Amino acid sequence: MKVVFLSPMCVLDTRSGAALEMRTLLGWLSEAGHEAYSISATLFDGRHEFPMTAAVGAEGAAAHNQGKMLRFWRDGVRHHVLYTKSTQGRHLERDEAQRLLTKTDEILRELQPDVVIGYGSDTLSKKLWESARRHTRTLVFYLANASYQYPDVFQTFDHVLCPSPYLRDLYRERLGINPGVLRTMIHENNRAPAHEVTSVASIGSRSSGFITFINPTGDKGATLVMKLVEMAWAKRPDFTFLLVEGRVSADAWREIKPDFVTMPNIWWIPNQQDMRRVYKRTAALLFPSFIQEAAGRAITEAQLGGIPVLGANRGGIPDQLNGGGFCFDLPDALLEKYTNVPNAHIVQPWFDTLQRLMDDDAYYMQAVQRAHRAAEPFEPAQRKKDAVAEMLALADQREAAGAAS
Repeated sequence: MKVVFLSPMCVLDTRSGAALEMRTLLGWLSEAGHEAYSISATLFDGRHEFPMTAAVGAEGAAAHNQGKMLRFWRDGVRHHVLYTKSTQGRHLERDEAQRLLTKTDEILRELQPDVVIGYGSDTLSKKLWESARRHTRTLVFYLANASYQYPDVFQTFDHVLCPSPYLRDLYRERLGINPGVLRTMIHENNRAPAHEVTSVASIGSRSSGFITFINPTGDKGATLVMKLVEMAWAKRPDFTFLLVEGRVSADAWREIKPDFVTMPNIWWIPNQQDMRRVYKRTAALLFPSFIQEAAGRAITEAQLGGIPVLGANRGGIPDQLNGGGFCFDLPDALLEKYTNVPNAHIVQPWFDTLQRLMDDDAYYMQAVQRAHRAAEPFEPAQRKKDAVAEMLALADQREAAGAAS
């Protein structure tokens, strides 16, 4: 089976959960003996330029390659990536978009893939889908957020997949479509096993572990964490918070909320290529998202290592917690304006839970055990088998339909 990921947005983006999902899927398909490819441009999530070397390597990032379609192998996947002047989609030039369209059509005509899967609904994406429709048996849309309001986006596709039962049910009700559910995929090489997570392997050492928050943006609940950090500094200065930059950097936050960046109980680190090092040093993970999350990949990454997760009762987060972790309701005022800083009364249950986790050995161990149980359906070995089987089934369904007609 030949499978191609297609999107203007690069599948090598480490700041995008959807890209991480698709990259894992392609890698698993390759490991299972199938041919896996990607076609995209050097366009990435976030408000700032993505470091090109991190995406395509030093040789590929050389200035003389700008405007070219880079071709390289990574983890068994053959990538075709158009090197654009900017990594921000809003700065994509017309001639670059046209070159991506032309090259995409050439590559797909040559490959004749069994399945093309991807995401995007802007004008360029729609033109890419038109090209894919001409050259593949099965066209699949990966629906990774709750923002779509009209069903016409999905009309050209044979299948729509999403990462959670929550998102499936939302779109059934809102648009009358019936997506399949392709649950979160974490590669074995991207997990931190429990015996390597210091706070889990030796719970007595968790006082030196981090309370971790990944991708600190307004919509992900940064102001709640801001208040939590403030309360902890006043009452529990022994707590250390680790904030891992994503779409917004510490420098950007310094311009908006300088006190947030300079709090003495916070360590800021840049976006990480390998999150295992972070999880190995994490005692608890915060996931206080204000938006209707599709799922919450970091929740699964943490729970696979036995790390307790504190999450908001929003969107697909309860699905993803799967009975593990702790789930807290949020007031409407926070959800309406992400810059609102919650008061201490709202944040108190989060703080109280953190205190008990860090102080009560039995309570922490119970949380670790619940995390392990919750993560069982996401164990990489089984998810790999299931995901590959699901892709084969999608390709076979289209082939069977064609034979029947």
